[in-house]
Amino acid sequence: MVNPGVDCRIALSHADVQGGEPYGFLLDDSRDTGPAVSVQRESIRQSDGSFMDSQKYFFTILLADDLPNPDGTTHTQTRVEMYSMLMRYLGQHSQISLLTPTGTFSGLFAAGHYATEVHYPDAALVTIQMSSSGTAFEPVDVTRFVLSQWVDEETYAGEMTWANSYWR
Repeated sequence: MVNPGVDCRIALSHADVQGGEPYGFLLDDSRDTGPAVSVQRESIRQSDGSFMDSQKYFFTILLADDLPNPDGTTHTQTRVEMYSMLMRYLGQHSQISLLTPTGTFSGLFAAGHYATEVHYPDAALVTIQMSSSGTAFEPVDVTRFVLSQWVDEETYAGEMTWANSYWR
């Protein structure tokens, strides 16, 4: 069992990857403040006027051979092994758990833009973005959007929302 803060900085877990057992990763700790998971919280107004809260989680994983663990021991997984496992977790796209020394964030999604990779000869940095909401859609074709009609404009006087829209 991995122990974030001791033999890794964070761990990822998913029921369909290695039997649900967490897998530890190291973070880029080149900043003076040390490695971190950054949480961005936002509230999105819905069509009915209510608000839906969403969180995004950002962190940069360091991939290289013979990296030091937080406790000073050598991380046993290689760059290639860690990269392969990271891709397995991100490939699940939903129900991913992020384990940190201070707590666990569960039910996360890797949807939309979820990773930016920078590969060097001896290391790689992979910046991850996960979110607590998993709905992501491709952009609508601009011509189709412009030609769409929301309602019969001659007889309908109410608010135009996605719930009463239709495509021609």
